[in-house]
Amino acid sequence: MPRLEFLDLPWDIRLIVYSSLLVSSSQIDVWPATMLCGLGSPAQSVPHSTIWDVSLSLLRCNSTIAAEAGAVFYGNNTFRIHGDDRDYRLVVHWLEQIGLKNRGYLRRLEMRVWIPLKAWQQPNGIRTDGVEDNYSFPCHPHLAAPSLPCPEGAVDVIDPLIETIIALVSRSGGRKLKLYLNLGPLDFNIVPGIIGPGIMGPGIIGPAMLAHGRVGPRMIQGPEAWLSMDLPNLVEKWRAEYTSDDRLRIVDILWTTKTDKKFFLDARTFIEHLGWQVLEHQEDEWYQPTDPPTTSSPASPPISLLLQRKKLTTTLVADHPYGYQSLSTKTMS
Repeated sequence: MPRLEFLDLPWDIRLIVYSSLLVSSSQIDVWPATMLCGLGSPAQSVPHSTIWDVSLSLLRCNSTIAAEAGAVFYGNNTFRIHGDDRDYRLVVHWLEQIGLKNRGYLRRLEMRVWIPLKAWQQPNGIRTDGVEDNYSFPCHPHLAAPSLPCPEGAVDVIDPLIETIIALVSRSGGRKLKLYLNLGPLDFNIVPGIIGPGIMGPGIIGPAMLAHGRVGPRMIQGPEAWLSMDLPNLVEKWRAEYTSDDRLRIVDILWTTKTDKKFFLDARTFIEHLGWQVLEHQEDEWYQPTDPPTTSSPASPPISLLLQRKKLTTTLVADHPYGYQSLSTKTMS
């Protein structure tokens, strides 16, 4: 009687084996710390602590088993990519290293989005570093410049690697992908176009909201906490461009953030006016009010938001700079 090989088993049996060995019970975190070999990549950045229940050795078997295992591993896990402050090179590196086929298997991918660095927009529309004015940051070609004279102030400098990431996950074809962009540093919470009162700090207001008379003056933390609509607008523009071919995959880009519940309820109409669709809003379960309120337990509970930029229907115009602040260019260093 000939010996039964693994590939001689029916596909549904092999699928059960692959799923039991390759599907993690939790998210798989991709860090630059620990390097492990994987399918399509001589080195995958995945820490041991997040994949203790996954057997990656299947990804290094013969080509047939590796291909079948890769489809299950990349297609049935949630990958969360971490990186250093404002550094998207790890995301690009990992997506390139796993290869075109494996990118096509991905169904759910999460990555951190950082508040962009700032340039100083002058009345003539030129954007410089705001210190010596010796370096220019041109407005992205997809964004029409505001009419002259331009409002002066701090504007976002969009990292071109973000477009590379959108292109890599969109052009790979394959299954529908949900790309979650997690917003903000940990010590305050961001809604692009509006900055509400953060859980860990004083309230700060975006210029658009002040211009519409939605709120009165209050303490302002500075432009380093301001995320304009430029990045969400560009991300939606890139998503539409790179998925326009019917042969390419469907990509849903979802944004996650937290803010103050009372602020959200007051500002929801304006948030939607900016172009956001609020898909989910959920109050944090850990919230315990105190008297008096503290930064760790504010008067109004924090609320988690799941947002999606609505499809673009008009020409994109660069958002106004961070405004209503007495910020000199010398503070931009």
